[in-house]
Amino acid sequence: MSRRPHGRQDPDERARARERRLGALQDLIGYRFSERRLLEQALTHASRANEDASGSVLDNEPLEFLGDSVLGFLVSDRLHQRNPEGDEGAKTRTRAHLVSTRSLAERSAAIGLPALLDLGRGEEKTGGRDKQSLWADAYEALIAAIYLDGGLDSAREFVTSQFERDLDTAGVDRRDHKSALQEFLQARGQPPPDYVVVAEEGPSHRRRYRVACRISELPDAEGLGYSKKEAQQAAARDALKRLRRGAGRRAEA
Repeated sequence: MSRRPHGRQDPDERARARERRLGALQDLIGYRFSERRLLEQALTHASRANEDASGSVLDNEPLEFLGDSVLGFLVSDRLHQRNPEGDEGAKTRTRAHLVSTRSLAERSAAIGLPALLDLGRGEEKTGGRDKQSLWADAYEALIAAIYLDGGLDSAREFVTSQFERDLDTAGVDRRDHKSALQEFLQARGQPPPDYVVVAEEGPSHRRRYRVACRISELPDAEGLGYSKKEAQQAAARDALKRLRRGAGRRAEA
């Protein structure tokens, strides 16, 4: 009876072990693939494909390209929905931070992608498994694989679950615009503004408020927010912007 060399794993045993690990990954991320080949491709580095003489192994570079775009869109969409009238520059900086290589590498490590990467022998020997850029690439490829397998809604659910805490708190202007507006009005001898809820939108668990900021001799300024306080701050910011713009024009006249 022949024996395998010490330390060498039987190919079937190795395949079963990988199957278990990929199953655990799908349980962790809350998504089961219909087309398992997409998951395998997302985790396959170009170095592994280049070593395959048959040419049947597909690497994750095409998926990485697509995943980058899908992730960018979904993060941008959530930031807009979270703060529609927020500063564009602030949201752009927030998106850049959330989709940076460092951010994606950390999220990749959190779900165990580095250990699942299928690398070529040369890449493995030169420390490719420790390269955070490869971790981030695999993460983007995974998003693309989910998108291709289950559609945009499935990709959105994954991205939301992964980025939920950051997306819900990022890109929101935390400055106290209400106090700044009141100080501006007091300096001009005017009374403080009134804030009135003019509309409530969305489901009860995700209610969004539209608040009007009313100042004498000025059309109502409005703001949106997922709380009344947040909507009031947005309305105050809009009113303050209009008042300062008007003061600047008068100074130029």
